[in-house]
Amino acid sequence: MSYLWKEWLELSRSKAFWLLFLPVAAASLSVLASVKSLPAEHGLPVFLQMMFEMNVYIVPLLCLFFASFSVMQEKEQRTMVMIVAKSRSPLSFLWRKSAAIQLLTMAVLIVWYFILIVPVKFWFVFHVPPFLHFLLATMALVFMFNQLGILLGFICKTKIQLIGANLAVLFVFLYLYDFVLLYILPSVTYDNVRLFSFVYFLQPLHALRFYLETALGVFSLDYLSRTMKKFFSFPPELFVLLNIAVWGVGALAASIGWSRKGEER
Repeated sequence: MSYLWKEWLELSRSKAFWLLFLPVAAASLSVLASVKSLPAEHGLPVFLQMMFEMNVYIVPLLCLFFASFSVMQEKEQRTMVMIVAKSRSPLSFLWRKSAAIQLLTMAVLIVWYFILIVPVKFWFVFHVPPFLHFLLATMALVFMFNQLGILLGFICKTKIQLIGANLAVLFVFLYLYDFVLLYILPSVTYDNVRLFSFVYFLQPLHALRFYLETALGVFSLDYLSRTMKKFFSFPPELFVLLNIAVWGVGALAASIGWSRKGEER
């Protein structure tokens, strides 16, 4: 609990975090204003899908910079050395630091979305399952990019390196991954489309979009061609779990390995 309280004090005093959070609130209200004229029966899924599309561009930025600079601050202020010496284990510091960052970041966003859903209930017919699917997709996004940010905070030695690394990770997930897929797209055939599908959905933004669109009923898997049926043959939940394992748990494992390497040095 002391770690959680410490992180909450740092978060609440961090102007950078709240400046990054303001676009989330502003964009959410903007989306709500743009969809409130939709029919009450069909407005909620559209609103939640548009909200997630907005989150794809803002939440990774927020999580990467907050998580990575939280670790960097510990290193610069030498508090990491004191905490590690007190607990006698860099691994213990990593576990508690990760838990604190994850819980607090998720708590702030969940509280905001619960506040936001209050006016939504006056405009649209509200159903709990779609909202829970939206929260699950968003929290999975938060978890993965928080862990990537923590890993970058351990690896980078200066703030300049950290800013460059954060922007590089964002560029890879938002643009470069798709550019590579477009390059190999002409070579995709009916025989290898399942392999291409696996590679395509090994990108968390694609996998979470697929999961949420099918869960909300925005995207139907009926009346597809044979090739597209083969492309979408994997369950969306499987891809979400796979991405969490690769990018979230994988980043945590890499951070553990890096901390142990530092301990040996």
